[in-house]
Amino acid sequence: MSLPLKDARRIVVKVGSSLVTNEGRGLDEQAIGEWCRQLALLAKEGREVIMVSSGAIAEGMKRLGWTTRPHELNELQAA
Repeated sequence: MSLPLKDARRIVVKVGSSLVTNEGRGLDEQAIGEWCRQLALLAKEGREVIMVSSGAIAEGMKRLGWTTRPHELNELQAA
């Protein structure tokens, strides 16, 4: 039986790369900051909050100056 979210002691939030990245231009720091502020409020209520995100490859692509997502394992690891 699952508890309603308002009664949950532990909350896990998964944010996908399309939400974490700024239209392919790297990490959307403003959006991430806002989510962190909201999650911090939940933590102050005594809840355990876990944020899981993707987006590392998108950020690496930006830093490397790549415009298309790589498919080869070594390039994915480099990004």
